[in-house]
Amino acid sequence: MRRTFLAAACGLAGLALLAVRLRATYLVIRVSGNSMAPALTHGDRLLARRTDLAALRKGQIAVVSSPHPTGSEFLIKRVAALPGDPVPERVRRVVADDVVPAGRFVLIGDNTEVSFDSREHGFFHADDLRAVTVRKLEPHHGR
Repeated sequence: MRRTFLAAACGLAGLALLAVRLRATYLVIRVSGNSMAPALTHGDRLLARRTDLAALRKGQIAVVSSPHPTGSEFLIKRVAALPGDPVPERVRRVVADDVVPAGRFVLIGDNTEVSFDSREHGFFHADDLRAVTVRKLEPHHGR
């Protein structure tokens, strides 16, 4: 009986450790607004993996800390340029550089008519990056 208890306790400890590790690596984000429509729409839930700038690729959908003091905690936008890439024409009116500098990147929403992104904000900094989306989750029914 004692062996069974120890095995169960070790199993539960392992599961708890796994849960902590998963929470440190992944997060679930809810889309607010339609700046990424039609790919993502208001209310969509996304699984996102925490990452750093070195792992980011053009075309991925990134989650960054919002520069706005009020409103949503995060912005969700598509990566348009990375360090060393030419600055997209649409962003050149707000930044002086022709090439994206080290430690910076450019984000643009798919629905540019309603998106706040690098066209107004300029470059996002590596420290702003929180995650890259992995996939859309099934709609959440309930709360």
